[in-house]
Amino acid sequence: MKKSLISSGEFFFIIFVSITSLTFFSVPSLLIAKVKQDLWLSMALGALIDIYVAILLYRLGRLYAGQSLIQYTRSILGKAGKVVGLIFLLFFLGVMVTAMWIYCDFLSRTLMPETPRLVFSISMTICAGLAAIKGVEAIARLSQIIGVIILLTSIVLFTSSIPYIQLHYLLPPFEYGIFPAIKGAIYPGSWFGICIMMGMLMPHIKQQKSILKMKVYAVVLGTSIMTIYLLYSIVVMGPVMAAHFENPIYILSRITQFIIFERIEVLLLLIFISGSFITISTLYYAITEGTAQWLGLKSHKPWVYVFGAVLVLSPMFPYSNEGSMVDRYLSYWFPLVSLIIEGGLMTFIFIWAMIKNRASRSSS
Repeated sequence: MKKSLISSGEFFFIIFVSITSLTFFSVPSLLIAKVKQDLWLSMALGALIDIYVAILLYRLGRLYAGQSLIQYTRSILGKAGKVVGLIFLLFFLGVMVTAMWIYCDFLSRTLMPETPRLVFSISMTICAGLAAIKGVEAIARLSQIIGVIILLTSIVLFTSSIPYIQLHYLLPPFEYGIFPAIKGAIYPGSWFGICIMMGMLMPHIKQQKSILKMKVYAVVLGTSIMTIYLLYSIVVMGPVMAAHFENPIYILSRITQFIIFERIEVLLLLIFISGSFITISTLYYAITEGTAQWLGLKSHKPWVYVFGAVLVLSPMFPYSNEGSMVDRYLSYWFPLVSLIIEGGLMTFIFIWAMIKNRASRSSS
């Protein structure tokens, strides 16, 4: 399998764009309603969870240089690594399908309610599938462009919202104690943690020594920008109203204007839709390449079509239109399973790798 290479800077933008787009579509409705003005602490703790997982992945990637997450899991755990590798692949698939469902649901609710969700999933799957076939280099190049535009758009929206700010909405801090904010960290932590795909990207990055630094920079920048977005939603609309909306960041962009320009939300939607493309494309590439490695195949491209069929049909899965089931899944089951795999399983693999490495040194 020919290995394409990207720079650590391009890796930075892949992670940054993934964090911001996932947070935009998934976290606001879950977090604001539960922790309100204290969400900054939840976001910070969520970032720390992701950085912890990044350290594990970096250490393992350096210890088993040239191998991906799927490959070195087998090297560390032997035959059991085959089962663990399958768990990671199923997790990537679950995250990708969930991200696609959230993306289609958001567009259907806010932008084109009369358009079948299948239209959104088909168009995104075609674009993401082409990117996955082209490889990680194509995804990385586009992520640089989208990342810069996200930064510029954020500056415009933050600036245009200044006249509407009412800082008293941030008071009192920790009104219901600190524990709701700590518990709320599970939501950003679980979504940030999907950057576990770092384990699939590491073998493709040229400057191996700077990977962890770039990952931390991307997490800190992405978390900071999305925290500001969420806090702006609260100080402009108030915590009660912000919690009422499905996506308060989108509503914030609709009620503000920049100098003589109105309809800023169109630009915001364009950017975050593009960001979702990067996220889904990266997951798409990770799962297809991982499957090829798991089966010992030379090319990941045939699997693009197999998983494409699953991705297209994701908005039509059973219970996908039942609000209570979806809410339960997004607010409980997805965060729980994500943290078990991202944090618990990765910690176990890391500890086992350290024990195995130390034992081999002692015997030699």
